[in-house]
Amino acid sequence: MRNYKNVLKHINKEKLSTQKIELALTDDLTKIINKSEEIISVINKQSNDLSKSFREVKDLADDFDKINNKRNTEIKNGKSILQEINSVIDKIQAQAKELGIQPKNIPNFSKAIKSSSELRSATNDVQKYSDFNL
Repeated sequence: MRNYKNVLKHINKEKLSTQKIELALTDDLTKIINKSEEIISVINKQSNDLSKSFREVKDLADDFDKINNKRNTEIKNGKSILQEINSVIDKIQAQAKELGIQPKNIPNFSKAIKSSSELRSATNDVQKYSDFNL
């Protein structure tokens, strides 16, 4: 009987050891699952935030492109008008010289010079944005 109790004691110790190992592994598994769920939650939130930010940036880029395209069209038109205004200014100056009068005494001549200068500045400003891509 004594041998029987010894054997039972030994078997119980082994069972307890196995159960302790299983409990430890179960605890480790629970910790890993909890950590995994935390990481999944953070990644999903960050993915949602990135998607929202991407849409905002994309919308801004689309707005930028629309404005820039319209602006480039106006600059092209402005350069064409600039050539016309400068041509008229040159003709007025030549005719004024032939007539022996000062061009500044011709109505709107000074205004045309100012407009030409401002239009030249405005149309040259395109370099800041023309090569910009988002």
